Amino acid sequence: MPYVPGEYWLKHGRTYKDDFRYNKLFELQERVLIDYLKQNTTSFTSVLEIGCGFGRITKLILTNFEGISEYYAIDISPEQIQNAKQLMKDKKEVFNNGLNLDFAVGDITSLQIQKKYDLVIAAEVLMHILPEDIRDVIHKLVKSSNKHVLNMDWYEEQRPKKAAPHNFVHQYEMIYREFPEVKRVSRVPISKKGSWLRSIDTKQSLFHALVNTP
Repeated sequence: MPYVPGEYWLKHGRTYKDDFRYNKLFELQERVLIDYLKQNTTSFTSVLEIGCGFGRITKLILTNFEGISEYYAIDISPEQIQNAKQLMKDKKEVFNNGLNLDFAVGDITSLQIQKKYDLVIAAEVLMHILPEDIRDVIHKLVKSSNKHVLNMDWYEEQRPKKAAPHNFVHQYEMIYREFPEVKRVSRVPISKKGSWLRSIDTKQSLFHALVNTP
């Protein structure tokens, strides 16, 4: 059957949290993300997260950064949004007494975002967007940011010979540079070098687009 993102993720979202297994690849991914944000971004007070899932990245960011007053998290799956709300239940006061934390069901391909956020982030989301939709989606993220856009996704320089029907390697750097709002684009491979027993290559990269402030 052809891959239809909406249908696939509405179904997959019902069991994703139960099927999820935290491992050293996710641990490395999270460490690279937090270290990069701390070293390469100015302070941000508002965050838009696309494809928040059950709230793993939501909780990670709110745990590691103070001063966030607004966090808006979106996912296409109603079940995932409920899972995220449950994960974050009774946590708002721990993170920030003044935090405005909202979750909403929405599809980024059709969602209309009415305001700009300091940080727009999508973790393992854009790799599931159809090639014919990826430019419009990335441009929507860029237009929704007044400082930073970050995505973490599967990326290999050599086109893979085989991929699952719901996984795509997009040329993120090239696409970001198509938009005049983007000042600079950086890519950081999510990997750890060491002896062959300890080296880790997630085959993912973090992409950071710095957006011009009007």
